[in-house]
Amino acid sequence: MASLDTAHAPIRTERLLLRPLRTSDAEPLFALFADWEVIRQLNTPPWPYALADAHSFISEHLDGELGRTTFAITLEDVLIGGIDVRMNPANHSQRGAGPNLGYWLGRPHWGRGYMTEAARGLLGRVFDAGLGDVVYSGAFADNAASLRVQEKLGFERDGEIMLYARPRDAKFPHVNTVLTRAKFEGRRP
Repeated sequence: MASLDTAHAPIRTERLLLRPLRTSDAEPLFALFADWEVIRQLNTPPWPYALADAHSFISEHLDGELGRTTFAITLEDVLIGGIDVRMNPANHSQRGAGPNLGYWLGRPHWGRGYMTEAARGLLGRVFDAGLGDVVYSGAFADNAASLRVQEKLGFERDGEIMLYARPRDAKFPHVNTVLTRAKFEGRRP
């Protein structure tokens, strides 16, 4: 597992800075997360989303391990999204233990390649830190943009399950994906 210093060290990409969330991120996080088009594609946040939910989310994700730290995705010091890798005993499809990539991006920043860039930066940190040789992820089947991000990074589809989406209060088809270290390294700039 990466040290505290490594886990919290900012990750710089060509256009972005990924840094651990701060308590001061609550209001900008709320402003972006209180958008139905963003939150409907996630499985755990409540809806409607309140400022208190943003404060609670941030306090729960201020931790010292890389596999438990949520990074704020920032552009010119402005919060535009969030990304993390959770070390799960087993992912949604019970394929095995390992890191599971999750992310979201505020709607004003969609379609500009920011998420692919941010995910590439975090995945490099995850593989360099030795958190495993496989990273799991996925998206609801109706989230073509998120699945496209994963495809660009080298993730391959690995089955489909029905997954409960708390904001929509129902189960929906979820495409599971998997990325190997070898596949990621083969696409690393």
